[in-house]
Amino acid sequence: MKNSLPETRDTSAVGVSLEGINLSFGKTQVLKGIDLQIEPGEFFAFLGPSGCGKTTLLRLVAGFESAQEGHVIIGNQEVSRLPPWKRNLGMVFQNYALWPHMTVRKNVAFGLEERRVPRSEIKKRVDQALELVGLLDLADRRPSQLSGGQQQRVALARTIVIEPKVLLLDEPLSNLDAKLRVQMRRELRQLQRKLSVTTIFVTHDQEEANTTADRIAVINDGIVQQIGTPMELYDRPANLFVANFLGVANVVEGTVKREEGKAVFHSSDGLMTVPLASGYQGSGSIVFRPQNLTIHPRDFKLLPGTTQLAGTVEHKEFLGGVVRYRVAVGRHYILVDAPYQRGEVTLSEGVQVKICLNNDQVVFLKS
Repeated sequence: MKNSLPETRDTSAVGVSLEGINLSFGKTQVLKGIDLQIEPGEFFAFLGPSGCGKTTLLRLVAGFESAQEGHVIIGNQEVSRLPPWKRNLGMVFQNYALWPHMTVRKNVAFGLEERRVPRSEIKKRVDQALELVGLLDLADRRPSQLSGGQQQRVALARTIVIEPKVLLLDEPLSNLDAKLRVQMRRELRQLQRKLSVTTIFVTHDQEEANTTADRIAVINDGIVQQIGTPMELYDRPANLFVANFLGVANVVEGTVKREEGKAVFHSSDGLMTVPLASGYQGSGSIVFRPQNLTIHPRDFKLLPGTTQLAGTVEHKEFLGGVVRYRVAVGRHYILVDAPYQRGEVTLSEGVQVKICLNNDQVVFLKS
C-alpha cells in the first residue's frame, strides 16, 4: 500500500447502534443484552476469545443473522429486518473469498457489475480502489499469483469500491504471518482514516485491537464486559476477565480494610500488604502489570511509594526488549518485566530477590 494515499470520495460517515440484542441458536443464547453505540467514522473492535459471540454480532450487523430481540440501526435507519444486500455494507472475510478464476481487476469490479454500474464508471472506481491499496500494477494477475498480504488488499479494494456505509472486518489478518500482520494492521488503520468510513473489526488478538481501534468492546460469553479506549481498558479494567484478556496481569486475592483512615489491601495468605488509593472495602483482588514492578538483589532497600516483597526467581523468559521473571512469593507467582540491554547479566533461576511494586499502579476489583 502506498505511503501517500490519493484523495478519494467525500463520505458522510454513519453511526451504528445495537439496542437490546438477544440472539439464540436453539436453546443456546449466544448474545445477551447487547447495547452499544459506534460513532460515525470510528474504528471499533469486537474483542474476545473464540466462541464469545463477536463474529455472530458482526454477522448480525451485516444481516447474515437475525436476533430474536433488539434493534440494529445504521445511520438513522432501522435495518434489523433488511437483507444484507439492502444494507450497503462491505465485509472482508477471514479467507478473503476471492474468485480464483478472475483477475484482480475482475474481482474488484464484480460488485459494481452486479449493481449495473456503467462500464466507464466501473473502470474509474476500480482503478481508484486498486491505486488506494497499491495494486494497480497487478490488476491483471489472478489471486493465486499474489501473496497473502496482496490478496487481503484485493479483498479490501473489492469492498471499498462499492462505497459502503460501514466496513466490516472479520479477523482479516489471521491468515498472515506475524511480521506481515503487523504491517497490514498499520495499513488497515491508514486506509480507514483516509476513507473516514465507520469500521467494525473482529479479532481475538488484543494487540491487533489495541493498535488499530479507537474503542474496543470486550466480549465474553455473549456479554459486553466493557467498552473503552485501549488505554482505558488496560489501565482501568471493569473486572478480572478484562484485566487478564487485555495484556498480562498479576492477580492477588484478598481483603481491603480501613487502617488509620486509609484503604489497605491484605492478601489472603497474609504475605502482601498494599496501600490503595481507592476507598473500597471488602473482599476482591488487586491487579498489577509485570512492568509495574522492579526486581533487585535480596538486600535492596525499600523505594518510596512501593511495596517490597521477598521471593525466589522460579523461571525466566527472554522476550527481546525485556526479561520476564516468574518470582515465587509464598504461594503466589508474580511476573516481573525487567528492561534488557545488550550484554546485560540476567538473574539466575533459584536466586533470592526482592521485588518492588509501584503502589500507584495497583487496581482493586471487588469480588
